[in-house]
Amino acid sequence: MSEKYKRFAYDQVARELADVAMGRRPADLVIRNGRLVNVITAQIQANTDVAVYKGFIALVGDASHIMTDENTEIIDAENRYLAPGLIDSHMHVESSMVDLRSFAAGVLAHGTTTICPDNHEMTNVLGLRAVELFKQSSEGIPIKVLTAMPVCVPSLPGMEDAGAVIGPQEVKTGYENGWAQLQGEQMNFPGVIFGDPTVHDITGEGIRADRVLTGHYAGEDLNAGLNAFIASGMTSCHESTTSAGALRRAQLGMYVQQRYGSAWLDLPNLITAVTDNPGIDTRFFTLVTDDVTSATIRDEGHLIRVLRKAVSLGVNPVQAIQMVTINPAQLLEKSRWIGSLTPGRAADILLMDDLQSFNIHRVISDGVTVAKEGTLSFDMAKYDYPEWALNTVHLSPLNPGDFSIPVAGTAPQTVRVMRIVPGMVFTKAETAAMVPQAGELKADPEKDLAKIGMFYRHADEITHPKSLGFVSGTGMKPGAAYASTVSHDCHNLLVIGTDDAAMALAANTVIESKGGTAVVVDYKVAGHMPLPLAGLMSLESIDTAADQVDSVEEAMEQAGCVHQSMEMTLSLLGLVVLGELHISNRGLVELKDGQPPRFVDLIIS
Repeated sequence: MSEKYKRFAYDQVARELADVAMGRRPADLVIRNGRLVNVITAQIQANTDVAVYKGFIALVGDASHIMTDENTEIIDAENRYLAPGLIDSHMHVESSMVDLRSFAAGVLAHGTTTICPDNHEMTNVLGLRAVELFKQSSEGIPIKVLTAMPVCVPSLPGMEDAGAVIGPQEVKTGYENGWAQLQGEQMNFPGVIFGDPTVHDITGEGIRADRVLTGHYAGEDLNAGLNAFIASGMTSCHESTTSAGALRRAQLGMYVQQRYGSAWLDLPNLITAVTDNPGIDTRFFTLVTDDVTSATIRDEGHLIRVLRKAVSLGVNPVQAIQMVTINPAQLLEKSRWIGSLTPGRAADILLMDDLQSFNIHRVISDGVTVAKEGTLSFDMAKYDYPEWALNTVHLSPLNPGDFSIPVAGTAPQTVRVMRIVPGMVFTKAETAAMVPQAGELKADPEKDLAKIGMFYRHADEITHPKSLGFVSGTGMKPGAAYASTVSHDCHNLLVIGTDDAAMALAANTVIESKGGTAVVVDYKVAGHMPLPLAGLMSLESIDTAADQVDSVEEAMEQAGCVHQSMEMTLSLLGLVVLGELHISNRGLVELKDGQPPRFVDLIIS
């Protein structure tokens, strides 16, 4: 990066900021004639100027006395709105299917200036060195990266196998080395509320390191369970799916991270906690993306898309802006640095044309213009990744027999089935009667029953290399299959299909490309996206990756999967911390509310 993107330490410039504010030292940047969106008082202040020095705001108000020289940049806002840069307090870069630098290049133009990535996807594959690598790749780029230390690797120990294990010592190491600025989502909420000592040892490391602890409470018990989770130190949660759940979290002092990603569209169900309660204090309500694809970012924007949706659902525009600026800054305990356009804060400034479409005219990060009219103002340098991060799929080619589910006899069998719910993260546990064919249980596309397999793909040898089951709700046609190494959170090889041969073809296409996603239609590869970085991310730009995502989604439609972002919905079938029924490499895992998770048999005896 150019030297102009150097970030200065506040203690080194505080005295000079006072000089600028008093007119004794030239400002680096002066923005005149703006309408300030004051997120502190929820007011719009007309005829407001902003003076900036070394990446920090020196003055907000009347800048007529501010000293300038030949190096001072003067911007006439022309009565545009001035708002703080947007803060996404919970998201996963890996879900965009590009690396951090390509992601930053994509979202900066849409006004996101601070991200809090929980990189537990990479960490499930590469271990603690993924956290260090992520920190290294974030250096010298004009977006603030507050990394959340992964704490659930694997998400449910003993129920699945990842490529690594993160325990209390690894978490402590991540904090001590400055690789992580907050604690990642604690998905093992059963472990928290039922008192698992290792889970609480990990939480204890976050408390001792004075990190904000973020949560993931997927339970429906809003009394004992939720109170236990919050009492254990969790300060925020993005897993609310109902307005009652959102309101109860806020009432208990937990920040509600209202999610609106590419596939998880919870915001309309949550926001009525605000819109149905006029006068409610919304300081504990934030907006997050969690998981968005590169296609969503290219076509609709990043966090700005969530902001627009909130306003379209009836939220006051200034309140909505607070939910993506000062509220998350306070959640992160960083409001002394980011989240508002006030003196001493980072000069992350958006010039917006209006407060409905939120069209962004200019994006300023640390006092430097990084984008204008949706176009980045500089070239983002590529990062040179080590070979160990690019060679992570340790599987030999599969054959159709690897997907066989043998049974004895010819009597009908009752099997457990995962029913997906498009647009939601959970599944429904169902049963189906199946008649064996030639000693096997086969997929039945006429009844919308596809076969699912989870294959361990990491370097170590394990006792349970694979498991098989059935899933409904995909709509897959005969001769269709889907395979991907993006399979939250252990990211083993997930294969779904209506025919064993098609499943083998999809799986081997992914194996040969060292990770990625492949779709087979009529026994031919119809869509393929290579993801060489940890088997999760492309090294291409957002635009190129978006085109590849489009091709995969088009192939999914041809395969019969008509729902939006279906590949994201399928990617959660291995996330065993979600209810009600999911699959890991060790087998089917059932999670009922108020009960510890347990393994269940595919065939009900």
